[in-house]
Amino acid sequence: MKFTCHKQQLLKIINTVQKAVSAKSIMPILECIKIDANANGNLTVYGNNLDICIEYNDIANISEGGQIAISSKMFGEIIRRLPDTDVSISVNEDNNVMTIKCGKSEFNIQGLSSIEYPAVPEVSEIYKFSVKQPVLKKMIRKTIFSVSQNEARKPVLTGALFEIESGVLSIVTTDGYRLSICKEVVDSSLSSVKFIVPGLTLREIFKVLEDGEEENLNIIISERHALFEFKNYKVVSRLLEGEFINYKPVLMTPNSIFVTCETSALSESLERASLLINDDITSKAEKVPVRLNITTDKIEITCMTGKGKVYDIVDVKASGEDLEIGFNHRYLLDALRACEDDEIKMEFSNPRSSCFIRSAKGDDSFTFMILPVRLYN
Repeated sequence: MKFTCHKQQLLKIINTVQKAVSAKSIMPILECIKIDANANGNLTVYGNNLDICIEYNDIANISEGGQIAISSKMFGEIIRRLPDTDVSISVNEDNNVMTIKCGKSEFNIQGLSSIEYPAVPEVSEIYKFSVKQPVLKKMIRKTIFSVSQNEARKPVLTGALFEIESGVLSIVTTDGYRLSICKEVVDSSLSSVKFIVPGLTLREIFKVLEDGEEENLNIIISERHALFEFKNYKVVSRLLEGEFINYKPVLMTPNSIFVTCETSALSESLERASLLINDDITSKAEKVPVRLNITTDKIEITCMTGKGKVYDIVDVKASGEDLEIGFNHRYLLDALRACEDDEIKMEFSNPRSSCFIRSAKGDDSFTFMILPVRLYN
């Protein structure tokens, strides 16, 4: 194998595929990336930890084809520290030693045979649809924060439900204490489908999606895997098996108290309250609720910890009865930070029922539901 490409081009490739490489593994091959240089000029690099595989295709000046598996960490650190110019890479196929030359620098590092590298899972298409990159990135941003981190409790909740009905794509996540739903129109001709993508996969896809890139991203589904295909990238992920919770009845909860407020005003007030909560090392943050006292024109926000007490007011427009209710401040802040609207509508029914946060525009493009915390006077 012999090829040449610019340091920045190579670094972008490495930074992308490294997201699918195991940092520590009992199998050394899983700590490697696989480089496949084709004599026709196509350079393909893979990262694969058996749960997710990222493939990056690009063009390089290849004089001799070949394959090798090389330590992702070592290779990445070397390339990162090289001068900002062309990098020449060659591999001795007899002993799998890679030689890296750039400027006056030269490295020789030991690689592994690419034959040992795990194959990319085959995705036999049973369903396919497309969505624009910024749209999918926005949908992930609005839902990823409420993916469950507890694999022991219900593994299926560590993923996000993708559901298409009547041409509308919904992404749904929940950790049992909060629920996030984001909807976008995709294609009215699509048949109904649902599948569950691991949250870890979505976090890595989010990092490589581009906000300003209007190109479509193809999502191809097989029985056990999903393929996300866009530009130079291919991401193959296993799907989670099991039944996601039936979330739709929750959305039908009748509410009688409605509050409209500026998203930034409420978020900033909660962030001020969090200064006391996060500084109180004598108790866990989730055990210290913020109190929301809701009246017709304001929300009084109070919180008391071992470090002191905070009192704040946010101007709102409210209808219905007055209400005092408590929440984990972080759950509220996560939802507010995911909102892109200047104004939100909050819905309540009583101190023991969930809070619903929706767009003040009146559409159902997103819905956040958060369970309250019991207050003790």
